[in-house]
Amino acid sequence: MYADGFATYLEGFAAGLMPDPALWIDEWADKYQRIPTDSGAAEPGKYLTRRTPYAQQVMRVLSPTHPCRRVVVMGASQMLKTQVFLNWMCAVIHMAPSNILALEPSLNLAKRLSGRIGKNIDAIPVLREKVASPRSRDSRNTIDTKEFAGGTLMITTAGSAANLAEVSARYLYGDEIDRWERNVNEEGDPVDLAEARTSTFGRNAKIYYSSSPTLEGSSRINDLYLEGTQQRFFVGCPHCGEFQTLVFEQLRWNSDHSEAHYVCTASGCLIDEHHKTAMLPAGEWRAGAAGDGETESFQINALNMPLGWVSWGSLLKQYEKAAIALQRGDPEPMQVFYNTRLAQVWDNAQERTRGSELMARAEDYALRSLPLGVLILTASVDVQANRLELLIKGWGEGLESWTIDHRVMMCDPAEERSWEMLDEELKKEFIHPHGQSMGISATAIDTGGHHTQEVYQFCRLRRYRHVLAIKGESKRGRPILAARASKVDVTWRGTTDKGGCELWMIGTDTAKDWIYNRFKLLDGPGAQHFSKDLPSEYYDQLTVERKIRRFIKGREITDWTKAKSDRNEVLDLTVYSLAMAHYMGLHRFQQADWNALKMRYAQTGLFDEPKPAQAHASSRRDPATAGSFVFDPHIAARRVARSGYLKRR
Repeated sequence: MYADGFATYLEGFAAGLMPDPALWIDEWADKYQRIPTDSGAAEPGKYLTRRTPYAQQVMRVLSPTHPCRRVVVMGASQMLKTQVFLNWMCAVIHMAPSNILALEPSLNLAKRLSGRIGKNIDAIPVLREKVASPRSRDSRNTIDTKEFAGGTLMITTAGSAANLAEVSARYLYGDEIDRWERNVNEEGDPVDLAEARTSTFGRNAKIYYSSSPTLEGSSRINDLYLEGTQQRFFVGCPHCGEFQTLVFEQLRWNSDHSEAHYVCTASGCLIDEHHKTAMLPAGEWRAGAAGDGETESFQINALNMPLGWVSWGSLLKQYEKAAIALQRGDPEPMQVFYNTRLAQVWDNAQERTRGSELMARAEDYALRSLPLGVLILTASVDVQANRLELLIKGWGEGLESWTIDHRVMMCDPAEERSWEMLDEELKKEFIHPHGQSMGISATAIDTGGHHTQEVYQFCRLRRYRHVLAIKGESKRGRPILAARASKVDVTWRGTTDKGGCELWMIGTDTAKDWIYNRFKLLDGPGAQHFSKDLPSEYYDQLTVERKIRRFIKGREITDWTKAKSDRNEVLDLTVYSLAMAHYMGLHRFQQADWNALKMRYAQTGLFDEPKPAQAHASSRRDPATAGSFVFDPHIAARRVARSGYLKRR
């Protein structure tokens, strides 16, 4: 008459002790999987792995009993990515149920995937009895949630930090991760946030990422692919038997452009497309790297599609159309071809300078020495979690610049002694070739890290030395340095403290345009000079970013980008130094202003009359621009900071 709770407990406990079934995912798919007739698929009915033999190994490593933790597929569109997920999802619901989290780039794609999953489950008899049937008043089977015996399938977007923090899942699927946001609600990379949902399952967790790649240096799927085994699909030539990967460069038209052939890379013989029927089942995946020990990664292009899908001739026609558009200045069709057909990242760099090119022209002057053309010194500081990086630049006529020193000070920015050490470096003076001493005129310190308040305190006490707190702003059209600073200190009443710390905004994109456009200059205004003592890493960090052109909703935009793992501290410091040159007004200097600076450091005779005292810069007008003032830190009088914040301490 009544349920026996103890018997139910023993039944569940015993089920938990049973190991996962040894059936591989591809074997399960051949036995149970059905492609619904109402799904709109080109080939509905019983699923056959032999139709897409390159998907077999991907499903094998997705099996619960395989030791890998992460599976990455960087593939062409409409080949295997989503269907492999459906096979995997249905198999684990049937054999090894647990929570499944599926993430899509957008809500519309999540709804579309949910509909496809629902139809797939309805087409498989062994799953219909496990998954709750959809009812209007039942929350167990909805668009974003489908409950089954042993777990729940959750389908949502990767664009919200809340979606990535609410649940724990053994199985994680990330679809088209190159279309995900880079930083979700300022809480970090969504890939890292999503993987944190599987932490409690340890090695039993299984993560599957699939996507077509996008741009070189900013493609998530490519980064994950490089972390893994980097497997590519090899097929044997039907004539000579040599195994090779099918690459687009070997496709050729016949004489009348009616049919495409593949030229064997080993013997040069021609392979007809119908040979794929025998080539693909005999193909094999071969690893190109050892990987990180927990990631199996795969890359495959559209040349390996089964006969009857996208033909080789169609690929050649698509490429020819994209090539014509590229010649007209529109790279978008070629990027689509590379990403969705060849499964390769697209390098659309407009400006790209190699670090080795700059290093090859390094000049014969030592660090911390001043070349003859240096007239003003600036410094910039980048604050990292475990160090302070300092760059000192020398500026000459027409914003010609020299790298005077670059130091990495390993220290904890949270400690006072770290800032005392930096202060001593900023006070040091350098000897000009004509014998006069030269100090640092202005300093920029980045506030964008985890030690913002420490930077504010350091800059607040040294305003009279022109030590400025700055923050980068990567928006197109922003000036290199804002016209005025913003107050960041408030009183105990919550009002702005007029004598408190000031924050200067820097247009980083504009500054990078200026810097990269002048790498080609060897001498004269705008030229950049480098010491022979600088290491190769300095040049690599300086040139690590690339300016790319892409289209968003039909509108062309340009961005500066780099690979996630690359360091760019030197480039950031150079941007801050250029901002300090603008802070001092060097970009507005006319010949008379430069001549005045040159006279200050000109060679003088023993019996020459001393130079007359010059007025403070704030009372001297720029002869070239009426109504504006020229800032000259070398003749600026020391002023006392008046801060209401300091008076309260």
